Amino acid sequence: MKIAQLIFILSAIFIHSQTHRYIYELNYKPDAKENNYKKQFMVLDINPDHVKYYDYKFLEKDSLNQLYHSQDKTWTTQIPVSRKKNSEKNLNYVLVGDNIYSYTTDDHIQWNLEKQTKKENGLNVQKATAKFGGREWVAWFAKDIPFNQGPYKFQGLPGLIVEIKDTQDNFIFKLVKNINLKSTYDTSNVLEVRYGDRPIPTDEKTVIKKALEYFNNPLNDIKQEFSNNRISSFEYNGVKYKPEELTKLIKEEQEYILQYYNPIELDKSFPYNR
Repeated sequence: MKIAQLIFILSAIFIHSQTHRYIYELNYKPDAKENNYKKQFMVLDINPDHVKYYDYKFLEKDSLNQLYHSQDKTWTTQIPVSRKKNSEKNLNYVLVGDNIYSYTTDDHIQWNLEKQTKKENGLNVQKATAKFGGREWVAWFAKDIPFNQGPYKFQGLPGLIVEIKDTQDNFIFKLVKNINLKSTYDTSNVLEVRYGDRPIPTDEKTVIKKALEYFNNPLNDIKQEFSNNRISSFEYNGVKYKPEELTKLIKEEQEYILQYYNPIELDKSFPYNR
């Protein structure tokens, strides 16, 4: 469904749908120093009691796993979040090493409503600005879509956010599609439980500690295997390595993390030793 069709007989849709699904195209810079973008499609599910934001790949993999009874555990570079409706507390899901952790954050956003309006894909939208996560943001919201929600943790405006980006153009969200489901979509096998693996509940402080531990000592499991003389070679990302190559590989892993670490919330970035 095109954006212009979003407001078609909205009242009837709102009454009968259980999950209002909005698909956003996200263009972001993995490396803030380069002007190269990656594109992902992100899902915003607005349910009767709660809101969930996650990678569209989760939906694709969930369908394939159910069809073939497989256990593909694809994750994402973008942090999924869920929250109760009208709550500023978000449950974050973060991958560190081989583990997924879940933790709660309070995320209040103070919006400034601007007078500027425009027409965007058949929708009347209004401008709003805010400072959040160590970045300045410009949003456009549609009062004709009466949900005070948006992608990621962005919410609290008198209408659905259809566009939002930071002023440095590191993250650019644009609404591209709307789907209304008659029943609440079950994400329990891709978010709350990831194909049998339940995220480890913890707090933000512990996640930072785990991230630093992994950065300072990546591939630790392989290193332990070598030190115990259990293996004479190992495979990493489909390539076979010898023990003497491990130090170089660890350094390359650290350099990769540093180069492609551009978190959406700068003020909560992991304090890696650069």
